[in-house]
Amino acid sequence: MEGFREMSQRELVGDTFTYTTLIQGFFQADDCDHAQMVFKKMESDGVPPSIVTYNILLDGLCKNWKLEKALAGNVEDGWDLFCTLNLKGVKPNVVTYTTMISGFCRKGLKNEAGALFNKMKEDGPLPNSDTYNTLIRAHLRDGDRAASAELIREMWSCGFVGDASTFGLVTDMLFDGRLDKSFLEMLS
Repeated sequence: MEGFREMSQRELVGDTFTYTTLIQGFFQADDCDHAQMVFKKMESDGVPPSIVTYNILLDGLCKNWKLEKALAGNVEDGWDLFCTLNLKGVKPNVVTYTTMISGFCRKGLKNEAGALFNKMKEDGPLPNSDTYNTLIRAHLRDGDRAASAELIREMWSCGFVGDASTFGLVTDMLFDGRLDKSFLEMLS
């Protein structure tokens, strides 16, 4: 924070990379408020955020439980930010969508995650294996085997495979009897 204050006192304006790095650092230090402050300063200084900046901001907001406030209409938080990206001339990419889907899943908002997943498939970009694995894990954790199986089949038909954490979750659930071995076969 001291370096940022010194930069501001000397009236130095960083570039997109500088601000993005500062935002990421504050989120890594669990300092959501300062990360948002740096983002606001970036905008007020006229420095254009990149899609990487927005992805870091959205990821930090979702991981710091700011998604719920965002759903209540707080402009500084994740959902509203995501919804305004197109207005800012920034097209959300697969990381942007997957970050928001993951945030919804962490909050137990599977319907919202599913709706965003469907919008992603309709409007682009196409989901990747991370997107599928995020949704599969959320459905498995909630005991929704049918939705998990459907997503696994869809993921497989798109040429994607399960990742280590998905395999780990399936293995744990096979071991304790919540799943049958057909799930493991679907992932291989």
